[in-house]
Amino acid sequence: MVTLTHPDKVLWPATQRSQQGTKQDLADYYAGIADWMLPHITGRPCSLLRAPDGIEGQRFFQRHAMAGHSPLLKLIAVRGDKQPYLEIDTREALQQAAQLAALELHPWNGIPGDVDRPGRLVFDIDPAPDVEFVRVVAAARALRERLRTMGLHAFCKTTGGKGLHVVVPLATGTRKSEVASWQSAKLFSQALCAQLAADEPQRYLVNPSKAARKGRIFLDYLRNDRTATAVAPLSPRARPGAPVSMPLRWSQVRASLDPAKYTIHNAPALLAKDKPWVDYGNSAASLAAAARRLLGPR
Repeated sequence: MVTLTHPDKVLWPATQRSQQGTKQDLADYYAGIADWMLPHITGRPCSLLRAPDGIEGQRFFQRHAMAGHSPLLKLIAVRGDKQPYLEIDTREALQQAAQLAALELHPWNGIPGDVDRPGRLVFDIDPAPDVEFVRVVAAARALRERLRTMGLHAFCKTTGGKGLHVVVPLATGTRKSEVASWQSAKLFSQALCAQLAADEPQRYLVNPSKAARKGRIFLDYLRNDRTATAVAPLSPRARPGAPVSMPLRWSQVRASLDPAKYTIHNAPALLAKDKPWVDYGNSAASLAAAARRLLGPR
């Protein structure tokens, strides 16, 4: 049982579109989505974006244990690092994250319990400020189709901001033909994005430079590295309106999609009515096979 201190602390001030969000609201939210979220973060190092005084106050990332560390937050030893990393793997750990005012959860993308092998790919579709959201939707669908031709199943979620994430679960079997390295994951994702950018250079680029991005969408493949993180499915965001990174059905990924409508106040009820990503756990496919299709034998 986690006792919240200052449960009425306002973490998200009210906006024209959303009511305020308190620490108690955050704790209730984590409780409401725990069963759905935990399979996507358990067994992986997880960075917490904390904002003890809310989104208008100081923010900082916590990756390791600090003074007064709660045993509810497990620690994962990572090869090459002297300090173990935080892990969230229980409903109580999520409640402790709320007590710490952890407004965002950013896990690694390795296999649960094995950070040295990729467990999923994450493509961040990151538009320049002058790009209309309908073009972000088109980019997600175009990327999904290219992944499909490689034998990979793609899922989509909002980022809680102006972009979308396309997420690909990977096979984690013991057969050599199914296992991929992080080097292969990065090469594959870079090559796939570069291919799309080369075909439509007026729309997309793989250069992260913000100056070069004007009028185009950055296809961010850089999340696909051993220590890289991506905001977790259903994680809140430290942004006005208390938005969340909402998993979607592909039928929802259309021109009328409004990412800002998904918040800590309504996401649990929406999940109770709908079942996005219901086949995620059964959709993992071989990255090694996809890489051979795209890159040829290596």
